[in-house]
Amino acid sequence: MNSLRSQNPFLLVLLTVGLLGLLSFLKPGLTVGSIELRPVRLLADVLRKDATATAKLTIPPPNGPVDRLPKVTASGNDTVASVAPDSIAADEEVEAKPAAPKLANLPGLEQFVAALHQTKATGSKTRIAYFGDSMIEGDLLTGDLRNSLQMAFGGSGVGFVPINSVTAEFRETIHETFSSDWYEYNLVSDRRPAAVPLGISGHAFLPSIVSNPDSSRVVTDTSWVQFQAGQHFAPTRRFTEARLFYGPGSRRDQVLVTTDGRRVPHALDGTARVNELLLKPGTPARRMRLAFATHGPRPVYGVSFESPQGITLDNFSFRGNSGMSLTRIPFEQLAAFGKALDYRLIILHYGVNIADARNKNYVFYEQAMTRVVDRMQRAFPNASILIVGMSDKSSRIDGEFVTDPSVPLLVAAQQRLARRNHAAFWNLFAAMGGENSMTSWVEQSPPLANKDYTHINSRGGVRMASLLYAYLMQEYAHASTTPAAPPDSSSASSKVE
Repeated sequence: MNSLRSQNPFLLVLLTVGLLGLLSFLKPGLTVGSIELRPVRLLADVLRKDATATAKLTIPPPNGPVDRLPKVTASGNDTVASVAPDSIAADEEVEAKPAAPKLANLPGLEQFVAALHQTKATGSKTRIAYFGDSMIEGDLLTGDLRNSLQMAFGGSGVGFVPINSVTAEFRETIHETFSSDWYEYNLVSDRRPAAVPLGISGHAFLPSIVSNPDSSRVVTDTSWVQFQAGQHFAPTRRFTEARLFYGPGSRRDQVLVTTDGRRVPHALDGTARVNELLLKPGTPARRMRLAFATHGPRPVYGVSFESPQGITLDNFSFRGNSGMSLTRIPFEQLAAFGKALDYRLIILHYGVNIADARNKNYVFYEQAMTRVVDRMQRAFPNASILIVGMSDKSSRIDGEFVTDPSVPLLVAAQQRLARRNHAAFWNLFAAMGGENSMTSWVEQSPPLANKDYTHINSRGGVRMASLLYAYLMQEYAHASTTPAAPPDSSSASSKVE
């Protein structure tokens, strides 16, 4: 009796496995009554439908100057970029996986490559703004891209840095600490006063008002921020020049600047929308501390660490941003920064916060981002606009991680967005390796992406930067050295904001 009972669990498990094995032979779409039966894949986590579908990727060699490009394919003309949303967990299954369409890169970098040729010939300055979400926060990707460009064309510094940031603790290209008495407004703030417009990074910071309103000469140590140069890349190990950007306020306001122990007070008497204070240490410095004494509300936007020549690349990351909220930065403010910074390339790299398998089309996204691109073109008339297509992102389908079905739809929308607005488009998905490449990046040893099958890690940032650098250098190599004329500002101003 006891022997018979001991066999019952074994027989039950055997029957269950056998039943699941039979179910694994079911064809997709088979229904019983009104219920659709889905195939069961017992070994989905160890067996792949097509082992060749996963690209074999390796970490690229160190980035170098123009004549030592990484040997990677950056054209991406044979496949399409695809990515999936943050809103779907990595272990949540989605219903279907359409084939990724074939989308080509689009030209449109004439003004940027003309500026690069001028920089190479004369040492003039070429400035780049890289807007993105969590894919580039902490200077991920942009740090390596900046280093490659600076090694090839000259220049130093990490570019624009907001007064504080959620990435301050882990960013390696610059180390930042700040006091806790700053008040911040940003792209997601609900009630932002009209007198405090957002800056180009999507933030505005208000220092505390000094306790003694009659003080006009003594700078109190209230709201402060300190920067220390990162040691990861040679061009960013010293501060040779810094530019503080701030808004209007009391003419009695001051900032006490301490550079490697040397303290110098400066007046903050600007009254324009965007004011600039140039800070030039006597010798290149490793640390810079700014303490503010303001007698009323005065927005402070950030500090740009740069050099008068070569490449400056600004990282404007904002976690959770889809790109569409950039219209919350007042156009007049963008235009004011445009005059101060004179960008020659604006990169818009978004996707993971808008891709969603529940969306069947992205017309709404095209319409919203068209307004963003239009504002960028008018605010920065000397700049080329580059739309970076989404990277690959995986979702679990039938028990295995494959390219999320939202990716082809969104990347196609991004290419249409670029085409209709005369912007350049780079197919990042194709450059990564195409369909299911994110799975390869995650499972490679060492991995290039995180286990969420969405975000790259630091190694993936190096790899992705080399892909983008190779693409930009291809455009540079094939472009004419004749400078492109900037768009007619009179016709640009007639566009609807």
